[in-house]
Amino acid sequence: MINNILDRLGKFNYQISIWVERIAIVAAMGMIAATMVDIIGAKLFHRPLAAGTEAIYLLQIIAIAGALAIAKLDGRHVRIELIDRLPQPALGIIHTLVAFFSLVLFLALAWKSYDYAQTLRINNEITTTTKIPLFPFAIFLGLCCIPMILILFRELISSMLEMKKN
Repeated sequence: MINNILDRLGKFNYQISIWVERIAIVAAMGMIAATMVDIIGAKLFHRPLAAGTEAIYLLQIIAIAGALAIAKLDGRHVRIELIDRLPQPALGIIHTLVAFFSLVLFLALAWKSYDYAQTLRINNEITTTTKIPLFPFAIFLGLCCIPMILILFRELISSMLEMKKN
């Protein structure tokens, strides 16, 4: 029963992560295009892209935040293999603790991103050149934490079940 729920959660979360990754890919392509236009404009026409740096900064937020969950799902995250050599009871405890503290970290990141977005919105913070509001980017960061939270929740439950089984 619990494994069935965890499998459904995993499939649902994978679909969300794929969509957010697609947004991140578009942002990465936008960074490439903005850099290219800035360099060509500066070198050939002596007119760099007016907001090139701003555009790249904002697109970086989208690209990095959007790639969080899919990187975790695909196993492209940092992992210490030395710990994997430990005997099973210790290994299960460590995996459970890592999943728990990671979950707490991303819950805090999502919460503080939303708080920060509200501060940016209330203070009407905008970029210098293009006057783009900054709060949507903080909201996007917080929203990108949700798939990661679901992944880590699933890992925590799986680790606890694995520990119980052994």
